[in-house]
Amino acid sequence: MSEIPTDFFDPLQGHFLSVLDFSSNYIRALRPFVFSNLTRTRLLDLSNNRIEKIEPEFFENMQDIRVLKLIANNIKHINPNNSSWKIGLTELDLSGNCLTKISQFTFLGLQNLTFLDMQSNIDLTILERTSFMGLKQIETIDLSQCNIANFDLVTPSLKSLFLIDNPTLFHMTFYPFESLQSLVHLNLRKTRLETVRLSLLVANISLFDGLVSLTTLDLSENSIGSIYVWAGYLSFKPLSALQKLSLEDCQISFLNPLAFEALTFLRVLKLRGNKIKQLPIDILNIFGQMTYIDLHNNRLTYLDINLFLNNSRLTTLLLSENKLTRLNQSTFKLIGPSHTSVDLSRNPLECNCELSWLLTWISGPFVLINKKKTICSPASLEPLREKPLFDFDSKTLCSYNIALYTLTSLAIMFFVVIVLLIFHYRWQLRYKLFLLKLAAVGYNEMRDARDHNDYEFDMNVIFYDDDEEWARERLLPTLEERLPQFERNVFGDEDLVPGMHYLDAIDYVVSRSYKTVILLSRAAVRDRWFMLKLRTAMDHVSDTQTEFVVAVFIEDIPDDEIPFLARLYLSDGRPYLYWTEDVRGQEYFFDELTKYLTINLRTNDLIPNE
Repeated sequence: MSEIPTDFFDPLQGHFLSVLDFSSNYIRALRPFVFSNLTRTRLLDLSNNRIEKIEPEFFENMQDIRVLKLIANNIKHINPNNSSWKIGLTELDLSGNCLTKISQFTFLGLQNLTFLDMQSNIDLTILERTSFMGLKQIETIDLSQCNIANFDLVTPSLKSLFLIDNPTLFHMTFYPFESLQSLVHLNLRKTRLETVRLSLLVANISLFDGLVSLTTLDLSENSIGSIYVWAGYLSFKPLSALQKLSLEDCQISFLNPLAFEALTFLRVLKLRGNKIKQLPIDILNIFGQMTYIDLHNNRLTYLDINLFLNNSRLTTLLLSENKLTRLNQSTFKLIGPSHTSVDLSRNPLECNCELSWLLTWISGPFVLINKKKTICSPASLEPLREKPLFDFDSKTLCSYNIALYTLTSLAIMFFVVIVLLIFHYRWQLRYKLFLLKLAAVGYNEMRDARDHNDYEFDMNVIFYDDDEEWARERLLPTLEERLPQFERNVFGDEDLVPGMHYLDAIDYVVSRSYKTVILLSRAAVRDRWFMLKLRTAMDHVSDTQTEFVVAVFIEDIPDDEIPFLARLYLSDGRPYLYWTEDVRGQEYFFDELTKYLTINLRTNDLIPNE
């Protein structure tokens, strides 16, 4: 099609046409009011055409439209007459066009817009300070693969900003983010960012001034080189809330011990593909919340004994493709919970008796990634040279210490006896300990002072797709009857925030809900994405110290099928319920569930778990 006649949609007036796709045609221009009869349309796709100009009057009277896709057209001008948009768009995609400038009137009237994609507009070089001021609810803007040289925005509601592959971005602007205090996610990958610029050193300022709410920052594929505490251009001091930092492929060869001193809440640190030869002893000690460290493809030759001294929550450590020859057991024994995943592949490891401890740890606290690529170096014991680490049989190649093994065996036997005795009398001991604690410190039920009106959402129900029928027929009607005050509810993935990354949307809803109900079934616990949702909820329980999550077992799950996360939840004594087909049991079930949903208790470990 090369054009759309003005009366083309007259027969559809008043009809429930929800989605209209005119993509991949030859439309060069649109007529005013051409879509005025499509009052019920929610998504309009005009991508891959040859449209050169967009006016608000083209979409006049489209009351229900929420998503407008104009990808890969020849659009040079949007709203050149400075008219006001009169539609309730929430998502607008203008990627792959020929835009050159965005004025303060371009999006005038689009107050409900939350997602704006303008990537791959290579002629877009200038953004005025007022370019997006009319977008009162905008949360995500993608300006990747443009050539923006002047950047100074004022968008108080903005949460996510993508500026990937903007090679001229920092040639003129020194501190472009000072007005974006609500920004949560910032991606500056491939922006030719450099470590030091004299003007910033003299002014003693940071590129990230103002980003007090930022949790995710991606600086990968920039020529950073080294990070010094005096390099104001890359000072992370303003980023006190940062949780994820990516510095991949940045040619970093040196890290000052205090380079990340302000990032006390950092959980994910990615330093993959750099030139780091040695990590300062104290550089990771401030990261008490760290769970993921990626040091793949660097030049590390040595890991200090106290390097992971404060990383008790670390679950993933990637050390592949470095130059590590020896590993100290004392270095790794400080790493956090059991089943920590570690990648040591493609390192020139010297497999000798000093390394025999690693084989024991691999089958215990460690889970070794890329086992087949973890090869012993030529400097290893002769039978192990160029062989996989798992070919190392320490019993055969290393001599025994009879005295040590005898004492160890006796200690183990003594320990087993003690454990058996404790297990045999466990209920009596727990009861006595409970009475002792109750007599010494007492017990007060601690409730969270906030109620459901203090949260963005009243209730969030998380379930597996196959369990949706049970949830809608059994759970939802009863909760609506018993809890009429809960009006702002999120029911499954359909009610998540549109336009947001899936996991970020899950995290957003969980953290802003008064109560979260998780429906557990045999199919659900085998689904990886569902377990990621459960992990997200558990992390927030741990962070907030509030029991706002209720687990509901809608069917009996055998013990051997219950995953580690569900076992961890139950072992912490968190609230949970079992669904039963008995009528009286169902009445008790909903009474208990209603009670759990109307209060939030603070976590209290004084009462022993059953």
